Amino acid sequence: MKTINEYCLHLLSSPSLKEKLLPAGEELLDIKSNVVVPEKPGREKKLSFSDKKMKIPRLEHLKQADLRAITLHHFANHELMAIELFAYALLKFQDIPELNRREMLKTIADEQKHLKLYLQRIEELGMQFGDRELNYIFWKYTPKMQTKEKFAAIMSLSFEGANLDYSLLYKETFLQYGDPESASIMDVIYKDELKHVRRGLKIIKKEKPEDISDWDYYLSLLDYPFTPRRAKGYVFIPETRKKAGFSEDFIEKLSQYKDEFSNRKPEKIPREILDNLFL
Repeated sequence: MKTINEYCLHLLSSPSLKEKLLPAGEELLDIKSNVVVPEKPGREKKLSFSDKKMKIPRLEHLKQADLRAITLHHFANHELMAIELFAYALLKFQDIPELNRREMLKTIADEQKHLKLYLQRIEELGMQFGDRELNYIFWKYTPKMQTKEKFAAIMSLSFEGANLDYSLLYKETFLQYGDPESASIMDVIYKDELKHVRRGLKIIKKEKPEDISDWDYYLSLLDYPFTPRRAKGYVFIPETRKKAGFSEDFIEKLSQYKDEFSNRKPEKIPREILDNLFL
């Protein structure tokens, strides 16, 4: 594979996990071309999409190693989808500037690294990837990602933005329950997600009209029922968004945002974990 397009098509189409973890290798050429982009990824049977609703264990139950394994399996699935979807975006949006495309390749490499870390850890905890059903929550939103700006708004600012909250929350939770190995993975995820969100924000800001705020432009890129609620974790940690480069106005608007789903029963977060998050 000599080009970015060839590499991304390989990641997207290959059914095996081994091939989806294949590194880019030598410097790939960025030769723009019209590509027929698969609307869904190749997946072997064990990795196939499932509509079965699989609940993630509640935080207060993560004292149990088997439930931590289930949680990390859930996160590993997110990383696999991220690998595929960034490959999808690089194929679909040939108008993304080369510098941004190469940054997105770095994001793919990070997602592959994250997935490998999760695969190793869940195996140590007694589980194999694919032992549980795999949802396709990120892939469900591809019809709403039909421009590079919409892709960045949904994948980078929203899903990866929310993971700034989740990664810190689960890092503290795993530490609280005596699992520093899993906590260290979440620390790696957090630091990399900061870079990923910044990359998405760079694409958004480059395309934003001067006469509109960052927040209003972000809203204009989201199509209902996808809302900014998806850009926050169980607990919103404003400091993470400052580090990612968001404006004070954007952070405040996101902090206050609610939709019709915001009043669902919240995750019960142990006080000692909350205290550590906001030290």
